[in-house]
Amino acid sequence: APPRPAARPYDLAGSPTMPKKLEKVICPDEVKEAISSLRSSEELNSYVVVGYSNKNTLCILGKGTGDLREAKEKGLFSNDKCCYAIFKSSHKVELANTVKFAFVDYTPTGISPLRKGLLSTHKGQVQELFHPYHVSLECSHFDTLDPKVIADKIGFSSGTASHVKDKRVDGKAGNKGAGFLRTVPGEKKEIKNKYAVSTKGITVSRKLKMEDGNKIADAIKRVRKDEDPLHWVLVTYANDSTIKLHLTGDSSVADMCKNLTDEEVFYGFFRIEETFDDKVKNTVKFGYFQLVCDKLSPVFKGKLATHRGFVTGIFNPFHEEFLISNKNDISEEIVRQRIRKTTGTDTTILEKKLSEGWVPRKSAATSQGSAAARPTVPRGPAESKGSKKLKFTDPEKFKAMMSALRSDFDPTTWLLARYTKKSTLTPISTGNGGWVDLLKAMGEGEGAGKGVSFALLRIVDQIDKSSTIKFVYFKIQPKEVSPMLKGFCNTQKGAIDALFAPYHVDFFANDPGKEISLQDIKDKVGSASGSKSHVMKKKENI
Repeated sequence: APPRPAARPYDLAGSPTMPKKLEKVICPDEVKEAISSLRSSEELNSYVVVGYSNKNTLCILGKGTGDLREAKEKGLFSNDKCCYAIFKSSHKVELANTVKFAFVDYTPTGISPLRKGLLSTHKGQVQELFHPYHVSLECSHFDTLDPKVIADKIGFSSGTASHVKDKRVDGKAGNKGAGFLRTVPGEKKEIKNKYAVSTKGITVSRKLKMEDGNKIADAIKRVRKDEDPLHWVLVTYANDSTIKLHLTGDSSVADMCKNLTDEEVFYGFFRIEETFDDKVKNTVKFGYFQLVCDKLSPVFKGKLATHRGFVTGIFNPFHEEFLISNKNDISEEIVRQRIRKTTGTDTTILEKKLSEGWVPRKSAATSQGSAAARPTVPRGPAESKGSKKLKFTDPEKFKAMMSALRSDFDPTTWLLARYTKKSTLTPISTGNGGWVDLLKAMGEGEGAGKGVSFALLRIVDQIDKSSTIKFVYFKIQPKEVSPMLKGFCNTQKGAIDALFAPYHVDFFANDPGKEISLQDIKDKVGSASGSKSHVMKKKENI
């Protein structure tokens, strides 16, 4: 029988064709220049909208100095054509103005399925053209092109979205701090007294009621108000289908926790103030917790599970949520620590009292005039899980090295240790010369080139006018290390990492001199903290 002819390739419409490869998106230089110019700090335009001049060639549809609303009014978004846009906006983070970019992908439903299929192959190329940006918005309907959605996305991504509902009174902050945002009079929604709850498997029908009418809702509103002294609210059950207001207070979170027991179910809502730095004080954060003790019967716990969604809705919105089973699982210190980690204000610096011969280093604590350091116990080898199996050639030396690095009053900026044989970590050296000195030290000392090196570097990350301390963790594993030593080291990775924790970012490399630069470190730290800028400055005309 004659051989069967080879099948011919098909295009997206199903008709046979013989292309050598899929056609790429064609981007003229004027489009690239318009997008690049938008990132300049000297550019007046705040957005660029790009469409198609034919099936795969991009063109500029319009530019402007306004926002998404202006672009819609100009008719740049139609119901039968796909387009892309990038918007630049000034976003205020506390007292600092930052520039944020938002990418919009508009593919309306009026486009034919064949065209949508072709556009889906352009998606990656187009995103790469507009990259980098902070948030993105994909829309298929004209009405969903909302500038408020972009503003909300930027706020949540940067951690600046506020859940405080009441504005400042006469331009002055209330007695609880900043007093930000948010609702306009007349837009408040009434909270109903009854919440329908699905309780499949328990009863046919049940409603969760509030015994005190609107007292719970009113108390929550008072906590949110900046001029009201109320700080916290506790809610519990009057019976298995009714919740009631248990206690309220204008004191601290610590006092609220004293009123908890392991005999009842509690829902709590509280307000707490956190300081970002000495220039931006009294940042308001809200927290919610649910305490369901282990002593409750499984049947009642099952009923509580059906209430969770609606009870949480009563207290929404909030910044942090705590689901606990013991009253000791929540305290003011636990709450503050969680908030600091979320907002990035936890520097993880171990501080000492100022003693003779010590000169404070220039850092966030000293340069910004922060409060005096509180003495803490320095982290040592004994604190890490699995460290009993991990031996130190000189544990006291390692502990002293780590304490000096974490201290705000010691000039040390890095430390280096090395895994040279099974279950043995050797402290190598410390220094105050930054990345250049650390890189040099990685090639020196006992086991250099034959052992796995672990290092911790302390750097200063500048966020506008605030200096913050960041720690960078390095694992350097040269190719010359024996496979057996690599295996032993990997089995104890968790214990070793715990010794150097906490840190903000980490690097793994075989040859740090070729794979890691100081700029790489700064970029990674900046991306993690949100301080890295994507604005490109134009070169001066020569």
